[in-house]
Amino acid sequence: MKPKLNEKRIVQHFRKQGLSYDEILQKVPVAKSSVSLWCQGIKLTPKQKHILKKRWIENLRKLAKFGPRAIKVGRERKINKIREAARQEIHPLTPYEFKIAGAMLYWAEGSKNEGVEVTNSDPKLIKFMVRWLKETCGITSERLSARLNIHANQNDKKIKKYWSKVTNIPLSQFGKSYIKPEGTGHRKNILHNGVIKVKFRNEDLRHRIMTWVKTIYQKS
Repeated sequence: MKPKLNEKRIVQHFRKQGLSYDEILQKVPVAKSSVSLWCQGIKLTPKQKHILKKRWIENLRKLAKFGPRAIKVGRERKINKIREAARQEIHPLTPYEFKIAGAMLYWAEGSKNEGVEVTNSDPKLIKFMVRWLKETCGITSERLSARLNIHANQNDKKIKKYWSKVTNIPLSQFGKSYIKPEGTGHRKNILHNGVIKVKFRNEDLRHRIMTWVKTIYQKS
């Protein structure tokens, strides 16, 4: 198919004025390959070449300044869309689904040997599991105990208050914290609120929970 004569003449006219191919494309909606073909024999003046080079350098500077930011903004928008779509995929949990979710978390984070214990540093996970122990397993706050693992330079009293608020376990039911000694090969990236272990000394419940876990695995 032959191009419209007017388009070709307009493109050549803009090129003779010293416009770049990208600038011409903003004014004439044709393929870039067509612009390149139609402008092959057009020679730019030294002044026009200098202006185009100057614009090219300015554009590179803008990309260097705003390019990474634009990429970051674009990535954030994409992630937000992914998160919103993911939220729509999860409906409010039924009691049965809540029971399954807690059993899976206990399988990952709970004690398999001594009573019922869940150890972690994530307050959301701990809050979820305390609620699970209460609602699914029928344990009241008065029957739960807790113990912290913290470093020597951390405020034991302040961290206990923090976890007491998260779990609704009274401070009187917190045992003596384990203080990690410094300079003995322990981790250096200190957790701000340490690690908490929530406990319920009941072997029967542990066997019940682990049987849930085993049965879920077998039926999955």
